[in-house]
Amino acid sequence: MKLTTHLPSITPVALERATTHPFLRAAGSGTLPKHTLAAWLSQDRLYAQTYVRFIGQLLSKTHLPPTPSAPGQRSIPEKILGILVDALNNIHRELAFFEDVAREYGLDLNTPLAELGGPQEGGGKFAPAPITQGYIDMFMSASSPGNSLLEGLVVLWATEICYLRAWKYAAGFLGRRAEKGGEDTDGGALREKFIPNWASEEFEEFVGKIGDVVDEVAERELGGEGGDALERCERWWRQVVWLEERFWPGVEEQ
Repeated sequence: MKLTTHLPSITPVALERATTHPFLRAAGSGTLPKHTLAAWLSQDRLYAQTYVRFIGQLLSKTHLPPTPSAPGQRSIPEKILGILVDALNNIHRELAFFEDVAREYGLDLNTPLAELGGPQEGGGKFAPAPITQGYIDMFMSASSPGNSLLEGLVVLWATEICYLRAWKYAAGFLGRRAEKGGEDTDGGALREKFIPNWASEEFEEFVGKIGDVVDEVAERELGGEGGDALERCERWWRQVVWLEERFWPGVEEQ
């Protein structure tokens, strides 16, 4: 069984909760309050900034072969390099996209956690929420010298596949607000900009390419046994799913 097939199979219930959260239903239905969206986007932007460092550390572990590949073929390190460069370019565009949409729709990307309805230490100053900090710490740990490149790639794929599944779920609710005759409570930013971007075929294709590389590296390094290396990949997967479920703010059911 491919690693990218095996990992989701070990946490079916938790993965379902993480990618079908009420926040996502509200986002797709146009009922998410504007200040809640701004508070979540502010945290997601911090996540994206750390993602840049994460990719950089994975790039430092990628060692290209000294001799060129045969015509029409690419070595595994060359495939990894291509994926990581694409990931870095994508997140660079994403950060600019955040800022452009925020300006267009009047979303404050420095909205503190208190905007989510709970107190925040430090007098309400903007800072990473505990779960965001958990993601930051995980990215830095997974890409540290003590962990394998495969483990880092598993974390990369895990975060992206969860994000894709979540927003494709949200996309399934698009249009419900219009059917009810109401306007989007966030001003339309999710329906018009964010969800089409995060649930796009282009993003799905990119996530698929990451998964292909993960499976190829896993086949070479894990073989038929897996053992401790497989257990480490499973632990990273479980950690990503746990964080993902808690990364969505609570919302009132509509």
